[in-house]
Amino acid sequence: MCAAILFGKVNRVQSHAHLTFANAVCLQYEDGGIELVDDDLSDSDCDVNDSEVEEGEKKSGLDISSVSHKVARPTFRETFKGCPVLKFQVVNDFCNKGGGEIVDGMMKVVGIKAKTKDGKITHSQYVRVNLVDSEHPFFGRVWHGVHILDTDSPLLTNSAKERIRGEFNGSWPEEWLVKPEKIRRKLDFQSLVITVSGISNISACTVHAYKRYKFQDVIIGFDFAPLVYENEELNKLEVDMSLTHDVREQHKGSGEDLKNVHIPLQDGQNLSKGSGLGERGSSTLFHASTGGNFSS
Repeated sequence: MCAAILFGKVNRVQSHAHLTFANAVCLQYEDGGIELVDDDLSDSDCDVNDSEVEEGEKKSGLDISSVSHKVARPTFRETFKGCPVLKFQVVNDFCNKGGGEIVDGMMKVVGIKAKTKDGKITHSQYVRVNLVDSEHPFFGRVWHGVHILDTDSPLLTNSAKERIRGEFNGSWPEEWLVKPEKIRRKLDFQSLVITVSGISNISACTVHAYKRYKFQDVIIGFDFAPLVYENEELNKLEVDMSLTHDVREQHKGSGEDLKNVHIPLQDGQNLSKGSGLGERGSSTLFHASTGGNFSS
């Protein structure tokens, strides 16, 4: 009996992935702080666009060093066809050590929506949230999961999706992006659950980890702070783990006031006083123990 209990505990420890999830989910609708970061540097291990371009240039016989600076990079709105995105950040705790990678990584996100009738919640609905890159062959440092808030997104209100599809040709109108409060009112979910699984390169066992975000954990008009830097002494890239929960205001547009503990409710939402659901103070982002920071 004792051996079985011990075996179960060992299995539980071995199946836990050593990952750190950022305390917030960033909703970005314009370019980030491009003046602070090298355009060729991406924190996310899963960003393959640059490598694909580079490979194509090699095959065509072009001198990459001489032409790369002449190629105009698409803007944020061009990349995502005029739609905002939700961004999740996951950091491998063994990012600065060799051999701690997660092989064949898989990231999944599920949205939880409360269905109401006559102003009362009757049941919960679980919806699958598609990501731009949901698989990672060798997750070693930072992974950004990106969900596009377009007409196929289950996280938008039906009225918003109908207007985007019918009136605005698949893109968000500029008038919706004037104030973060307008963007928040187009969202339709109560919480998000993100799971990451794969095979540990240390134990060769299947591992997983998850985090649940509240609606208040979504911050509008911000992006995650850069984590990856070059260690000049060791001549390799490393991750500054102290910045895992830090965010910065996007380069264009405006971010919402994070110092305001009250956030606007979703369209049609009627919450009782004292429920805490309309207060940002209930968000994990603003717990003193997290150490998260934000800047403009």
